[in-house]
Amino acid sequence: MELATKYFEAALAHNIGAQARGYLLERGVSAQSQTRFRIGFAPDSRNGLKEHLAANGVSAQDMIDTGMVATREGDPLPYDRFRNRVMFPITDFRGRVIAFGGRALSADVPAKYLNSPETELFHKRQTLYNGQTARQAARDGKTVIVVEGYLDVIAAVSAGFRGHGGPARHRADRGASAIAVAHERCARAVL
Repeated sequence: MELATKYFEAALAHNIGAQARGYLLERGVSAQSQTRFRIGFAPDSRNGLKEHLAANGVSAQDMIDTGMVATREGDPLPYDRFRNRVMFPITDFRGRVIAFGGRALSADVPAKYLNSPETELFHKRQTLYNGQTARQAARDGKTVIVVEGYLDVIAAVSAGFRGHGGPARHRADRGASAIAVAHERCARAVL
């Protein structure tokens, strides 16, 4: 997952990431916040990440098992799950990247947000975006507030509120009542 994170970070910093950087700046995400949250960009390539991971010794099965590539019925070749998306690495409570949330830059895609699937590493209901920092804030006696999305968390933390986290799935994944339950679970995980 660390190799994928670095790949996405490098793509965001490269010329190919200009549109993604522009989107982030429009949303108020400074370059400093981009670095702090390790935000990246998944180029619009069917196999760019797959080839990068393979060149660094990651097996095709490991790519599938971590959700970095996907397969489709009738198409035997795995392809990059995330394409033309701003990438938000999701970490566990120890700070290790375990999944990603990707925000589409094109309007003509079926899902504005696409998250990693459930894997051996990533369990959406047990993961809080920015959970490591929120947990430390709770231990330091600070108030912890769970907000809805990645950009909400980043905005709150950037404004000086360390104890913010969000469910590691986007609101489109569930209805409003399920989100309230997810928020409660996430807050309990921090404490």
